Amino acid sequence: MPRKVNKASEDTILQQLQKELHLEKANLNFVIGALIVVIAGILIFNYVKRGPDAEIGPAGKTETIEDVKVENLPGKYTVKEGDTLFDIAQKYYADGYKYSEISTTNKLENPDVLEVGQVLDIPKLEASAESTGTGGSTNLTIWGEKISGETYTVAEGDWLSTIAGRAYGDPTVYTQIVEANNIANPDVIEVGQTLKLPR
Repeated sequence: MPRKVNKASEDTILQQLQKELHLEKANLNFVIGALIVVIAGILIFNYVKRGPDAEIGPAGKTETIEDVKVENLPGKYTVKEGDTLFDIAQKYYADGYKYSEISTTNKLENPDVLEVGQVLDIPKLEASAESTGTGGSTNLTIWGEKISGETYTVAEGDWLSTIAGRAYGDPTVYTQIVEANNIANPDVIEVGQTLKLPR
């Protein structure tokens, strides 16, 4: 003889099943929501890391832009860790103070703020009388008149880097002048001071 199940216990079993199904549905919704958040986070991270202007090639891969060579200007340059506009201008124009040309070309709001991976347009600068010499003179450099002697008297507006550029053709070797003259602070030189220029 079949066992009789009363109505109250049937209701309890149905209610129990409904509760379990509701909990499973809630858990499934939670898992799906969490996955959506994780995927969105990854996409946002990749976008920020790559930058909005990165070029995308086939299959969504980022194309590497090769830095333009000095002799092939104009072109593009990708900012590296530790780069400043001054350093980049020094690399391409042998004059860090021409960083404003790069800043203007790229419409940078703050030239002191660069991001690793940022791609900059490096313009080709027109040759000036200062860099080519007046009337074909070979006695001028892009930093001013060439210094050929073994000493130099500091003039108004001189920096050790520009003196090194005029004397050696490379402003980064100003440390030779610092060492030869026992200069404590390379940022401080006085007008009228006579410097030894090691050759």
